[in-house]
Amino acid sequence: MKFIFPFVRRAAFLGLLAAASTGCDLLQQDSPQDFSPDDVFGSPARIDKAVVGIYDGLQDGDFLGSRALIYSDVRSDDVDPAGAFSSLAFSNIPSSDGFALGAWAGGYRSMYMANYVIRELEKRNGAGLDAARYNQYIGEAKFARALCHFTLVNLFAQPYNYSADASHLGIPIQLTAPDGTEAYQPDQQLARSSVREVYAQIERDLLSAVDQLPESQGGGRVSIARATKDAARGLLSRVYLYKGDNTNAARYAADIVNSNRHQLNTTAFTEFKTAAGGDQPLTSESIFFIAMSQGDNPNTNAAIGQHYAPTTGDITVTPYRNALPGPATGSTNATNTDRRRLDMLVLRSNRWWTRKYTSDLPNGSAGGSNVAAWIPIIRYPEILLTRAEALVKLAGSITDLQTDTTALHMLNLVRERSRPLNAARYTKNTFSTKEQFLDAVLRERRFELAFEGHRLYDLLRNGRNVPAHGTTSTVQQLDWKSPKSILPIPANEIARNPNLVQNDTY
Repeated sequence: MKFIFPFVRRAAFLGLLAAASTGCDLLQQDSPQDFSPDDVFGSPARIDKAVVGIYDGLQDGDFLGSRALIYSDVRSDDVDPAGAFSSLAFSNIPSSDGFALGAWAGGYRSMYMANYVIRELEKRNGAGLDAARYNQYIGEAKFARALCHFTLVNLFAQPYNYSADASHLGIPIQLTAPDGTEAYQPDQQLARSSVREVYAQIERDLLSAVDQLPESQGGGRVSIARATKDAARGLLSRVYLYKGDNTNAARYAADIVNSNRHQLNTTAFTEFKTAAGGDQPLTSESIFFIAMSQGDNPNTNAAIGQHYAPTTGDITVTPYRNALPGPATGSTNATNTDRRRLDMLVLRSNRWWTRKYTSDLPNGSAGGSNVAAWIPIIRYPEILLTRAEALVKLAGSITDLQTDTTALHMLNLVRERSRPLNAARYTKNTFSTKEQFLDAVLRERRFELAFEGHRLYDLLRNGRNVPAHGTTSTVQQLDWKSPKSILPIPANEIARNPNLVQNDTY
């Protein structure tokens, strides 16, 4: 039913990231083909490398290593309709399209290694690991599995609130790791579970991961590239926000905020300048990134840096630039501009580009290299804005939000470091209604989390249409309940699996 690794021994040593994180010479690593599962799970050091292989799987360029974020962004109102992704931008992608197939296959490929590790550890009753290490590894696998299910259900299914009870079609829930012979057995021809069932499985995995994961993976870059309790809490808060469970969204976001383990950098660009400059993102904003090295896909067509790179890329962001607060009327003073506009955008050939995924390009420079930008999955600004949004939605009235100013404080923390000097600071009297407050939070999410795969889902889950947008050609407004707001199930997967049902209109 799905694309999986046909030979399990091959999957066991995908841990090139481990070598990079410890400074080992990649050329000295043993070949995956040299080991059977019994070999791999017979040594604590090899087990750890097998677990690191889960993160190598997440690097898939057609999935979270690049394209899963892009497939959200090119369908939102922040970018121009890029030629390579025009079928996505204009919502006329056929079920035979390679983008849909790549995302589907990449998601289930990424999920395979997590299920493989869980299966092999459980089959061996912990493989001789102590309880803490065993729980950590199972927690890491469940976090990755939840992240894959969550990304896939957003790509291929309507948002949770599309139906009253979320009974509409989601995706197949994959909890096993079939080998090359098992993959085509009837019991692997999985049907699509409902969105409610998929979310329930994601919650189970993440709640378990919160209990099992460590607070830190030892500090430094490893604690950003491997899952921690805060990574699980952060993803769980997002899941609850998307589900509409604002109480739990606020709760898990608050757990991270109140821990004081994270704080905002001086500028929004600091984290991305570090990540895209060849060094790993070691800032206090980082919670979980997918680590990329020069040995991965930094300079291929699938790399996110290639698509967003000024001049040499193909995704320009003029609609986003036009939405950001700019100079006051009649003013030529650049300090009257949102810092994200000044620091993170660059003009080339009369079009605007983001600098989030490329090396540090001073404004006015002609070029810049595409390097191994790490992929942002969970960052602290999102946590602050999640808590703010959830609290706004929980409030009975604007008076409640004026009495308890926690949501206002969360919103201002993010806004203040980038706010144009000519723009007034938000106070408890700025907003007259809850709706105005929510609009401000969603606007800040748009500005702060741009090109990280959030904007489309922020619109859809809030029942908001995707506005018409584009600079040289215009993408028409897309209704939030439109069948074209999600991707089709790949045609060849439908052909292989009689239990799969295609999305409407495809």
